[in-house]
Amino acid sequence: MSRWYPSGIYWGRCVIRIVKKLNQTDFSEFGDVIEHRGDQRRSPLSIDFTKDRADIHRAFWVSKVVEATHLPAQIKFMERHPYSDQAFVPLRDTRFLVVTCPSNADGSPDLEGLRAYEAGPGQGVTYKRNVWHAPLSAFTAPAEFFVTMGVTDRAANDEFYELPIPIALDREA
Repeated sequence: MSRWYPSGIYWGRCVIRIVKKLNQTDFSEFGDVIEHRGDQRRSPLSIDFTKDRADIHRAFWVSKVVEATHLPAQIKFMERHPYSDQAFVPLRDTRFLVVTCPSNADGSPDLEGLRAYEAGPGQGVTYKRNVWHAPLSAFTAPAEFFVTMGVTDRAANDEFYELPIPIALDREA
């Protein structure tokens, strides 16, 4: 037996969400799509590293995804970063999974509002500060991503939330 949810279907103990193509209009609540827009030579990016805290410094690294994600896939936990935006930019023409959701009043992930996107070649993402998102996963592997965010030595830079039931992701039929 199944019943419809606003953005997915519930079967047994797994909520299914449909993966859509990433675009700025749909994603703007959660951050920015990093891609060139317009005819100008440069397309500016907005990344808030510090949120008015003197103890925050910029951090940069390259993350490697060694196993490819295939749809259908499952998400078992979410993460967020309380002090800074976080940006992911693939170093090759890599398609990757972008899963995000708003927060409930108590700060936990609002899973009813969960959205899933496929970022195409030439796209990266910046998640706004405190936005829940799934861990980095790519549809091809190995894949490498330039990652940047603000970090502090005085507090935890990452918060993790284990989902009460897994979220299944698939493409529209």
